[in-house]
Amino acid sequence: MRRHCTTLMAGLALCMALPVIAQPPTDVGAPSQGWQEGAVPPPPAYQLDQLIDIDPHRATTLKMGVDPRTIQVDLNTGVVRYVVVARGPSAINAMYEGIRCKTGEYRVYARQSPQAPWSANTDDRWHAMRGQTHYAHPYRLARDGMCLGAAVNPEVADIIRALRSPKGTLYAD
Repeated sequence: MRRHCTTLMAGLALCMALPVIAQPPTDVGAPSQGWQEGAVPPPPAYQLDQLIDIDPHRATTLKMGVDPRTIQVDLNTGVVRYVVVARGPSAINAMYEGIRCKTGEYRVYARQSPQAPWSANTDDRWHAMRGQTHYAHPYRLARDGMCLGAAVNPEVADIIRALRSPKGTLYAD
């Protein structure tokens, strides 16, 4: 009987934690008071051969993918940075971006066209991920593994595994 109660209590604790874990990133929209991002590392080198498609089931000529080797987690600032590549019929462009799970925001640090150097983005503001129509991939990345609710997923290997997972998405749109 005692073993049964212990198992039951562990199950109840897990069930109580699931709603917290299963929450999509918030869209507070404003950085916390006193929060500082600090120095942003330069864009990492990326390759096109192992991109993880973002929303591979969507029928479109523009395909978005993230290079898993570029994913960086900064636990001090709560930011996940990565390089995402947009591939279309006539062009390939890369963006160096960051996601702040706590506030549900993303930022583009730099852009690059093929055979060109990275160019810094002139807009250094953070933008809400939810509600974006033309720039929806940061929310999808956050939802599908870069964030655990409003917290950063601390392990890059876990992020990669979640992004590659064929199970679908963790959260509904």
